[in-house]
Amino acid sequence: MADDHNNDAPPAYDGPSKDVKAPLTPTNIPAMNAGPAYVPSAGPSAQQPVQVYHYDNPITGEHVVSLLPPNHPEMICLQSGQHVLHTSYGLLGLLAAVFWFPLGIGLCLLDRRVKCTRCGRLVEDGVCA
Repeated sequence: MADDHNNDAPPAYDGPSKDVKAPLTPTNIPAMNAGPAYVPSAGPSAQQPVQVYHYDNPITGEHVVSLLPPNHPEMICLQSGQHVLHTSYGLLGLLAAVFWFPLGIGLCLLDRRVKCTRCGRLVEDGVCA
C-alpha cells in the first residue's frame, strides 16, 4: 500500500504570522463561534423591591437596618431587648463536677452553653465546646 503524503511533516499554514507575546486588543481577539448570547429580559420578575426594616435597639439606642421582618424571632428579641436564655452543661463538665467535686464545679461552669430559646442565637459558648 503506497502512501501519497508524508506523515512526518506538519501541514502547511499560509495565514498571516502572529506575535505570540502581543497583548490582546479588540482588533486581534479571535472570533468565537458560540451560540446566541443570553440577554436577560427586563420583565416584571427582574426587579422585585426589597423590603428594608428599621429598628432601634432599646439597650444601646443604635439604629439597626435589617431585611428581617418584625415578626422574625431575632427581631422580637431585639425589640424586647432581651433573650429567653436556656443554659445547658456539657458531658465533660458534668463528669468533672461529679468526680472532682470542689474543683469540678468550676470546670462544669466552664463547659456551659447559653442559648436563646426564641431566636436560637448562641449567647455564651463554653470553653470546651
